[in-house]
Amino acid sequence: MEVSFLKEIGAKGGTSRLFAGGVHGKEGSSTIYAIEPAKNIQVNEGRLVLSNFPPSPYMSTLDPLYYLSLAGSKLMGLIQKNKPDIYLELHCYHRDSYLKLTRKDRKEFFGVPGLVELENRVLIGSVSPLIRSVFFDLDDFPFILEIPCNPSEESLQTCHKIMEILAGSSNRLEIMEKLSQVYPQQVETLNTYFKDYSLNFHPAFQEIKQKALETDLKNYQDLEKLINYVIREGNFKVNPKQIKQLEGAFLIFNEYNSFKCNKRTMNI
Repeated sequence: MEVSFLKEIGAKGGTSRLFAGGVHGKEGSSTIYAIEPAKNIQVNEGRLVLSNFPPSPYMSTLDPLYYLSLAGSKLMGLIQKNKPDIYLELHCYHRDSYLKLTRKDRKEFFGVPGLVELENRVLIGSVSPLIRSVFFDLDDFPFILEIPCNPSEESLQTCHKIMEILAGSSNRLEIMEKLSQVYPQQVETLNTYFKDYSLNFHPAFQEIKQKALETDLKNYQDLEKLINYVIREGNFKVNPKQIKQLEGAFLIFNEYNSFKCNKRTMNI
């Protein structure tokens, strides 16, 4: 099956949705089996853009340099163009990575909470915080699904079910209500993670952006001092890994700012 894929469903206006698969490495050869059939999903209002990427050098989406790479810049271009309210990033993982992705202490080691299994080895979680705070409003729905590489039919059916929910919903609240009817325990965990993000990482990043307007940042050391000051004064509960992610998110924000890439007015 051809890996590269791009299709738009529905009409402009209303809710903007973007489903992107295979954003790094060779994952596209597996995610295409979820993305391509989604062209038959019913979209009642707004539009849905489906995209699957060809192979590229593997770089983690938790690495700021990914978003400056050729593959990362293409993904950012899609986000800038479509400004999705609902964004699904589809990945695949190898069996031996399951525990690494779902471990309870993942936040301490990688700065992000463990992914949550829905069923049939399909995992769900938020997109990288490096773009979560930069390109999306707090109440948008930017999530990832991780399916096994060379996915089973059962995994693809679960993935398709989630994609239908996203395509048929208009906002985060509606999506979470529908998901909770099918996966109540998992949604409870996701809501806990979201609360932590909305009380700590997100407001810390917003404050860093505001303070940066008032500060003459000459170099990276000045940025480090500013971030540590904001965290200390705001008493935000973020660990060392997340502090580095705040730095990375700000650098990405600054890099893409001239393109007016998100839905907010950016002045830095």
